[in-house]
Amino acid sequence: MSKFVQQWQPLVAFSIKPGFHRQMAFACLALLIVSFAGCSLTSIRPLNPLGLAIGIAVVLGAWLPVPLYWNEKGKMNLRDAALTIPWALLITAFIRFPVAIAARLSAGISLQDANLARWDRSLGVSVPGIVEWASHHWLGVLANKSYPFLDALLVISFLLAALTGKVKHAQQFLIANLVAFAIGIPLSALVPAIGPWYAYHLPATPAQADCQTIALLIRHPGAYVLPPDVLICFPSFHVIWAIFFACALWGFRLLRVPVAILSGLIVVSTLTTGWHYFSDVVAGILVAAVAIAVAKALNRQTTA
Repeated sequence: MSKFVQQWQPLVAFSIKPGFHRQMAFACLALLIVSFAGCSLTSIRPLNPLGLAIGIAVVLGAWLPVPLYWNEKGKMNLRDAALTIPWALLITAFIRFPVAIAARLSAGISLQDANLARWDRSLGVSVPGIVEWASHHWLGVLANKSYPFLDALLVISFLLAALTGKVKHAQQFLIANLVAFAIGIPLSALVPAIGPWYAYHLPATPAQADCQTIALLIRHPGAYVLPPDVLICFPSFHVIWAIFFACALWGFRLLRVPVAILSGLIVVSTLTTGWHYFSDVVAGILVAAVAIAVAKALNRQTTA
């Protein structure tokens, strides 16, 4: 028993000291409190919360021996980077609740699709025109094909940084995401919208039709069972995450050029696929820039 305690003591002491881990603990606690209070306030019922809790516990229990192993081997960068993965799991599990809560709270505000379309026109941008151009131009077709890969690229970029000891990049990735959500979720509540196909009465793809159904249903009064995904139109998190995944991989010099090109294509694809307004894209770039700046500043102050 004493040997077991001695093995885990360095890792426990490391995990509770001030710095990145304290920031993540406060952030996850805040997400948990907001989720419980917000779901109660907005009549949101999580789908199988017990299963979610058990799943998190199982994954955490299976993963924690990995940083312990690197700690015993003296590979501190690998240990520190590996310890970012449990926080990523918790944030991923909790963040959809505040997103849904914001969508419910915005039900009293009219959908802003007409205003977003009007802002685009005032800037000389026509999303229907861009979609039409993209369907006939090789660059637009290439951008469209890049759009669905973001989810996988986001996971790969973070795990690659975390598993190869790029600890600062992995930590900044998580902090930037939290800052982006702290800014983006209130904005999504103040500027609720569905997407350009809704404003311009364009034919919706099956995925866009599903998104529209969820976005409209969540605004109805009464009890609501939270679906697996709740999407944000304004600001565009597709743009935000395209920038974040590039930043997470920036520590790998050989990947910088292809990653920058792919990130740029995905940003463009938010318009060429008709998923977002130009206003969403601009807002996404601004939120990403602020989040990255804040993440770097906070990361420099940490002791972990």
